[in-house]
Amino acid sequence: MELGQYAIPAIYTVCGPLAWLVIGFALLKSRARLRIRLSPPRAPDGPLPAVSVIVPCRNESTHIASCLRSILDQNYAGDLQVIAIDDRSTDNTASVIDALRDDSAGRLQTLHVREGELPDGWLGKPNALTRGVAIARGQWLVFVDSDCTLAPNAVIEAIATGVGRRFDLVSFIPRFVGSGFWDGLMTPLCGIATSAMFGIMYANSAMLPRIAFACGQFIAIRREVYDAIGGHAAVKDSAGEDVEIARILKRRGYRPRLGWGLDLITTRMYSDLRSIMQGWSRNFIAASRGRPWRVLAAVSFLFAGVFSAIPALVLGDHLLQSLGVSHLVLITMLLALGYHQAAASAWRALLWPISIVVLLAIYARSLLLCYTRRLTWRGSPVEVRAAS
Repeated sequence: MELGQYAIPAIYTVCGPLAWLVIGFALLKSRARLRIRLSPPRAPDGPLPAVSVIVPCRNESTHIASCLRSILDQNYAGDLQVIAIDDRSTDNTASVIDALRDDSAGRLQTLHVREGELPDGWLGKPNALTRGVAIARGQWLVFVDSDCTLAPNAVIEAIATGVGRRFDLVSFIPRFVGSGFWDGLMTPLCGIATSAMFGIMYANSAMLPRIAFACGQFIAIRREVYDAIGGHAAVKDSAGEDVEIARILKRRGYRPRLGWGLDLITTRMYSDLRSIMQGWSRNFIAASRGRPWRVLAAVSFLFAGVFSAIPALVLGDHLLQSLGVSHLVLITMLLALGYHQAAASAWRALLWPISIVVLLAIYARSLLLCYTRRLTWRGSPVEVRAAS
């Protein structure tokens, strides 16, 4: 075979198998770099700081009771204040949280944002959190999404990590509990895609101030730092307020950190294929600040790094076909590793021909949102604003 005949196999190797080896390296490195918790776990020296846990909820009557009970059952020995904010719910969320308040012996406070009370220029979640912070007395603020359940040691682990390692923000990646076939199949894959698109393996690097990330399901932040950046007023119109706060902190020289919390927090994000499509397309474009470039790069990777195996197997010679088979095996093995890291069933990686196509459809919807800049989220219209 002449030298020129190796050009196509070489290009294919770089775009296909080699690209997946890079992803595998990133998965392994991110696993190590996101181990931020103290080992062995230990409480901070001296008195524990006062903590305010703030939970915004909109139409979450199914999950909010278990969420709030898990917070009230924390084994935090310091002053723990719990605040739940009903954000214009149209179901019985308000009555559920008020009933819990009445049974909590004063440990739970509730607030209600009525229809028509959302200020101009604000999205619902930043506004609800701001109202909760207004009555919070904690030296640390902990923001928890209403579809999460916390292990009894979640809060003390976050505060011990923040105080002990002098972090200004601690955000834990939860374990996503699938409620059906599509959730169990797509959520881990979308998590892998998020890690690659937003460089999560570098989120904790002080040398890269432009790369930061936080999971809105669980964020603990020092109150003085939160106030210094302007609180949620600084991200009042952002549908990706969690990531934006981490970015602001890092750009200003603070120390936000992202870590594994699979044993501390569980969450159920989306229950069916339709909500998966809507939710993840919104997440991708919100964290991208309304810009399409990361999504376009991800789409390009799918075509070059995944679908390139098809012509290699169908049209290629013996060498290309051998590379194609190796490529498919590598994709399966590395996706299985990613599913395992997410505490999901690794066997679902065998279904990647289906899940990759669905992921491509999610990306297509994200690009559509870039164009229309409007979506509906939890029953409310949201405008996707491009970064200035």
